[in-house]
Amino acid sequence: MSRSTWLLARAIWVSFLIVFLVFFGLELVFRVLDEAKLPHTNYTADEIGLVSISGMPRRLYLDLPLMVLIAVAAGLGGLAQSSELTILRAAGLSIRQIFFKIVLVLSPILVGSIVIAEYGMPEAERFSQALKDANVSGGVKDSVWTRESGRYLFVEGAPDGKVRLWKQIEMADGRDEIARLTQSRDVSFDGNEVALSEARVLTFDGDQIVDQTVGVRQETKLTERQVRWLVQSPDALSLSELWDAATYLTDEGLNARAHSQLFWQRLLLPITLVALALLASATAFGSMRALGMSTRVFLAVLIGLVFKYAMDMASPAVFLAGGHPSLAIILPLLIPLLLTPRLLR
Repeated sequence: MSRSTWLLARAIWVSFLIVFLVFFGLELVFRVLDEAKLPHTNYTADEIGLVSISGMPRRLYLDLPLMVLIAVAAGLGGLAQSSELTILRAAGLSIRQIFFKIVLVLSPILVGSIVIAEYGMPEAERFSQALKDANVSGGVKDSVWTRESGRYLFVEGAPDGKVRLWKQIEMADGRDEIARLTQSRDVSFDGNEVALSEARVLTFDGDQIVDQTVGVRQETKLTERQVRWLVQSPDALSLSELWDAATYLTDEGLNARAHSQLFWQRLLLPITLVALALLASATAFGSMRALGMSTRVFLAVLIGLVFKYAMDMASPAVFLAGGHPSLAIILPLLIPLLLTPRLLR
């Protein structure tokens, strides 16, 4: 690592550590207060703390763009205030070379954001939601209505993929009438089939209703893994599970917007972080007599908040316009990409 890269890395990572600790403390306090206000039946102080801490990865993951923005703006602002940034420019480093070094310095965060979205954060969020569901009324949902192979299904499941209750409605061919109702609490999956033991089957045959208790075995596209993401909030799913969920729901003609949009948001997060880092670094260049360090950091944070609110508004706008879910993330990126050259003038 060259001395210039090490100088940038030290400034940015020290700032990021401070910003991370501040966000962690604030988010933890807010999470504890939110959990303590919820109606509960058997919620101890230890469980509130455990739920709050295990839910921190997702909250910090959502705050990561703003943390990177503030860290880069403060780190480079400190170098500009001490004239070290000017020395780097005088040593022959162009603004573009400094940008590339900043991206290199942030590469552990860029790669880590994808790894955490796939492996670390979903497990912690599932644990937090499961503990919350066991103690707080109105916790995470554990049941869902869906459509599968022409049947309407009501599945009550657990975070591990086990099915506690399976109900299905089969419609009569060519008529808007119910042909058969099936319910079972003993459900198991075997390859591309599902076995419903001791299932209660109500068959509507003309004016008669036939009630039987039999074993049912039928083909299905569902697996224990799919049941797990069907009954859970999209926030608790990994990248691969979000993709599988969006694909399955789309194939069945159901609304997959929440899963698809969250997938693209997490997948494109490294690009978002790079764009915000370049925007923050652009505020550090220029004369310190024109704008002080605090003003530059405030300007970067203000633009970052505008970007965040633009992303929040782009989501329903893209959905109403019928655009691809990835556009809800790509379009707001135009804000930092268009403002960065203007700030460098």
